[in-house]
Amino acid sequence: MIQTRAIVTNIRDLGADYFLLEVESPEIAGASKPGHFVNVLIQDSARVVLRRPIAVFDVKSNRVQLLVKSIGEGTRWISLREPGDVVNLLGPLGKGLFDKTDAKRVIMVAGGVGLAPLYYYLTYYKELNIKTVLFYGARNAKSILFQNELLELTDECVFVTEDGSLGEKGLVTDELRRYYLEHGTAEGDVVFACGPKFMLKQVVDFADAEHIECFVSLESFMGCGAGVCLSCVIPARHYSQDGDKYFKLCTDGPVINSNIIDKRYFEESYAGH
Repeated sequence: MIQTRAIVTNIRDLGADYFLLEVESPEIAGASKPGHFVNVLIQDSARVVLRRPIAVFDVKSNRVQLLVKSIGEGTRWISLREPGDVVNLLGPLGKGLFDKTDAKRVIMVAGGVGLAPLYYYLTYYKELNIKTVLFYGARNAKSILFQNELLELTDECVFVTEDGSLGEKGLVTDELRRYYLEHGTAEGDVVFACGPKFMLKQVVDFADAEHIECFVSLESFMGCGAGVCLSCVIPARHYSQDGDKYFKLCTDGPVINSNIIDKRYFEESYAGH
């Protein structure tokens, strides 16, 4: 874990309240792998006390890219950074997932800003020549980001919008099911998903029914990022031998095998621990 003052080198307004922040941090860039995140200190705000966890979107040499959607005071502060500004980062954090190099086909399902942690995985599997299929859903065409890059990175890419303004019309999980009806399950398939809870629940239920190994990248408040503050505990489906009923998302995740998650977590009514 590295705490550093990173210099903002670029920030791109992608539209639909999305921003791509690029910072120079050789230490974090050199240590980052797919599945990692950084904790960003929100300065000049008395109301935002906790750091904001942001997935590592990509790494370019000694620069780290972070995809941010401005939806609250913390992410709005990040989106207003300018080149030359200094940002206090803690990272790379999380365990991530680095051992699925034996996968024959990786199916990725992204909903909205859920693309953020999956993009780095796509570049990773591209280098390993492992087949990837991406299902990427959003409300409308303006919210489908990096279209050309995703078409280059993946073997197959299906865009889905709720209003039908780009790609297929409907829900991204419907297209996932349709794909498997047409192509069937292949030995060695792995599903990765990141997005809103209702989407993740459908993906996990589908993977369970089809007996496909499934991993989800989850988000939560992660005050310390080191497993101390317990602000990010998630209920476990199978308790460990020492009786643990929860796992810590910041240190055990944020990418988690869906088999160990208590499915109550995916219910919209679940209020936490």
